[in-house]
Amino acid sequence: MTSYDLTLDEMLSDPIVRRLMERDGVAEAEVRGLSDYVRRRRGPQNRSSTPERIGEEPRVFIG
Repeated sequence: MTSYDLTLDEMLSDPIVRRLMERDGVAEAEVRGLSDYVRRRRGPQNRSSTPERIGEEPRVFIG
C-alpha cells in the first residue's frame, strides 16, 4: 500500500469526503477556515516540503 499526503484541495475534491461533509452538514468554507486558523496558530514552519500538504512532517535523512 502506497502512502502519500494530500493537499487540502485534493482532499476536498474527493467524492467520498464531499459526501461525508454533506451528510454531516459541514461546508467547504468551514474546513478551509479551520485550516487557515490552525496554520496561523502553528506559526511559520521551517521545512523544505510544501506547507499545504496535510499531515506532512519534516523528513530527516541519516547518511
